[in-house]
Amino acid sequence: MKTFHCNRCSQFVFFENVLCERCNALLGYVPGLTEISAFEDAGEGQWRSLHPRAGGALYRQCDNFAVEQVCNWMIPAASPDTLCAACQLTHTIPDLSEPDNRLYWFRLETAKRRLLYTLASLGLTVESRQSDPDHGLAFEFLEDGGDGARVMTGHDNGLITLNIAEADDAHRERVRSAMGEPYRTLLGHFRHESGHYFFDRLIEGTRWVEPYRERFGDERADYGEALDAYYQNGPPAD
Repeated sequence: MKTFHCNRCSQFVFFENVLCERCNALLGYVPGLTEISAFEDAGEGQWRSLHPRAGGALYRQCDNFAVEQVCNWMIPAASPDTLCAACQLTHTIPDLSEPDNRLYWFRLETAKRRLLYTLASLGLTVESRQSDPDHGLAFEFLEDGGDGARVMTGHDNGLITLNIAEADDAHRERVRSAMGEPYRTLLGHFRHESGHYFFDRLIEGTRWVEPYRERFGDERADYGEALDAYYQNGPPAD
């Protein structure tokens, strides 16, 4: 992830920042610019971008930015949307009555926004279920049930489910160690599951499917058997 600069005072800032620590300017991400921008208060809930490429355009904070403090993306002031393009993709959030779940939600949304930034840099368009009900992307952040029901992280026809336990650093490290994995991260989960999504959208049924199988393996193989083979023997030598 690249670093950015505050447009008011030139301080180094980062992708997740919401406030410049030097000049106290509001910071927010502008998807149309793929940039973090500094803003000045324009009144009535609107903010004027100070980014040189924005031309003084007015924006509003995503509701999950202004109210829930789990986002830092901005919305054009004229847009009817209350949630930014990233937050619109999340269809199910954790139960916020549970004490730790707000922190887990924040971590999940942070990793998801990093995924979306990377996809944009690769020129990959992400459509929501609202704009494309048949092929749009959606996320559910779920937790294991008290009756022993387990939530499996995975992808199913554009719906990506993540077990919110993966946002607990201690839990994730225990699983990583138990499975002998070199690393295990939230962003890695998002990248992996979105890879399945883009396989369905861009590769399956095209001339690219055979080169894909040569590099990544045959997706038609039995999943359980492939999983067992990987954890018992590691990846193929090539």
